[in-house]
Amino acid sequence: MEDIWRRTKDDLESRISSNCYKMWIAPLELVVSEEGKVSLACPNRFFLNWVRENYLADIKSSWERHSGTSEEIHLRLAATPRRLPTGDDDSSQLPLPLPPQENGHLYRLNRRFTFDQFVVGSGNSFAFQASYAIAHGDRGLSSSLYLLADTGLGKSHLSHAIGNHILSHNSNTRVLYLTAEEFTNEMVVAIKQRRMEGFKEKYRNGCDVLLLEEVQFLSGKEKTQAELAYTLDALSRDDKRVIFTGTHFPRDIPKLKSKLQSRLTAGMVTHIEPPDFQTRLKILEKKAANEGIRLPSEVAELLATHITRDIRQLESCIIGIVAKSSLLEKPIDFRLAHEVLESVCDSREAVSIERVQQVICQYFKVSVEALKSNSRKKGVVYPRNLGMYFCRKYTDETLESIGRAFNRSHATVIHAVDNISRQIQQKSGVRNQVEFLGQQLENPSSTTSVFAM
Repeated sequence: MEDIWRRTKDDLESRISSNCYKMWIAPLELVVSEEGKVSLACPNRFFLNWVRENYLADIKSSWERHSGTSEEIHLRLAATPRRLPTGDDDSSQLPLPLPPQENGHLYRLNRRFTFDQFVVGSGNSFAFQASYAIAHGDRGLSSSLYLLADTGLGKSHLSHAIGNHILSHNSNTRVLYLTAEEFTNEMVVAIKQRRMEGFKEKYRNGCDVLLLEEVQFLSGKEKTQAELAYTLDALSRDDKRVIFTGTHFPRDIPKLKSKLQSRLTAGMVTHIEPPDFQTRLKILEKKAANEGIRLPSEVAELLATHITRDIRQLESCIIGIVAKSSLLEKPIDFRLAHEVLESVCDSREAVSIERVQQVICQYFKVSVEALKSNSRKKGVVYPRNLGMYFCRKYTDETLESIGRAFNRSHATVIHAVDNISRQIQQKSGVRNQVEFLGQQLENPSSTTSVFAM
């Protein structure tokens, strides 16, 4: 049995990344009962569940391939929980994830999100430096940081990295991590159960670092906004560190009280831009290295060319390529990458701001110059708002980029999008018009002939 298990492990080690093998396979211990029943002992319940969900099928398949039998393998908890390795250990085995703790939010920090795993480029350099400085506790800087970015650009990575860095240097630091939605829900429960004093104590006096994600969720929630403002005042008085993330600048979040707006932006505010081509290549190289594979240059360039904004999509492509290569026993090449890319990305031709402006100008018989002008005529304002609405819906451009294309601020873009969205709900004529123009944007070949009729 020991020989079969050794060969099974060798087989798994050759097929999965080095990190994954060290974390999830190496710690397993073979246990054979007197009746000949085979079990693999896991150090804790969290570990057992993870292996069952992600690796048990591969383990069984490899075991049967090397033993020639259909021996059933069971997972079990080790009789004596093993001590998890620490940084002082000589062992090269990676630390195992700790099971959830009931007394705080430490367990919720993603240990993979660290500063050394964050790829720095021209669009996120300042955000990285500001995050590292506040994590390091540089006293010359503000104790508050607001990370502003669209979805998938790394603001959560930096937020977790700050928490991980602080805890790695002082594990006694009380770090609370949660989203604005969770803060709101917890407050509602505290009110219903008449435990608001405990709630206030937890966030005002019971934490040293507050990591609050997705603050745009606070829109319209006046009681939560008021409580958070008081909490931030208390933390500020004690010089506690507070890190926020959001997809909108606070003043652009609808129905957000000015009292809270001023507190969210009282410290450093930094905007993360989409990664440029070279940064996207570096992200792909880093992710591939973490998965234990070598990514051919033509494959990396293909992915970096077609996925321009969402870092999660880049990571998803790498995972898809690794999985498809392993399961189908195919080499990682241009053809395989193209297959994976088609499943991750929309195969339709990308819509650009220029394309939207062209369609709007053709349909409404206005010029691009008119859309960019200061004209307040209805025949210009409505097409302009529609143009900004379609740019937000069909392109990957930021609010700032869309605003520049129409000679407007990003706040004006938000207002235009909200205005058109409201009209779509209220006016069937606008709704039909938006559907029609949307079809033209999605099917470029039909535009010229339709508009010519």
